[in-house]
Amino acid sequence: MFVAGLSYKIIGGIIVVAVPAAVLFFSIILQPNQTLLQGYQAGRILAWLKPEEYPELAYQQMNSVIAIGSGQLYGKGLDTNLVSSVKNGNFIAEPQTDFIFAVAGEELGFLGCCIIIILELLIAVECIRIGKKARDLAGTLVCCGMGALIFLQTFINICVTTRILPNTGLPLPFVSAGLTSLVTLFIGIGIVLNIGLQVRKY
Repeated sequence: MFVAGLSYKIIGGIIVVAVPAAVLFFSIILQPNQTLLQGYQAGRILAWLKPEEYPELAYQQMNSVIAIGSGQLYGKGLDTNLVSSVKNGNFIAEPQTDFIFAVAGEELGFLGCCIIIILELLIAVECIRIGKKARDLAGTLVCCGMGALIFLQTFINICVTTRILPNTGLPLPFVSAGLTSLVTLFIGIGIVLNIGLQVRKY
């Protein structure tokens, strides 16, 4: 909305409406026998809000936080064969997909996680930079949209693995295993690069 040139008043109005709506949504979810969400959807949110009451549903995220913390500053190394590790144990189902950041935190540590975050941010910022130089509004919107997609997907994935947000199932861009996500990102980046090769505005 900001990139498209909408007024700050409109954007502010949307935020003013969205915040109370989110509060109302969560208050409804916490009610027993609610019908707004399916059982598994409500379970993910309840496990996030009250992990001690839903230990089985919060199992993935709790073990993810433990794995990230166990990596400390430098991590345990990529060649670790410990049974207690997230990669080799059964502490997280399919850790190579949505919870790959937990594996990175355990094996690469805080520094490795910072490098991953910086690389993701650099890709997102470069998409926006190309968009600012695009010759028309459509190119700007496509590039900035791609940058926003990568940034938000990275942000949400890391927030899920650190239990800041409920489990959403979003992969970590360019890192998580999954052909569909990777091909989609490559197509998007290809379009952004093509826009960057067009005659630029000055």
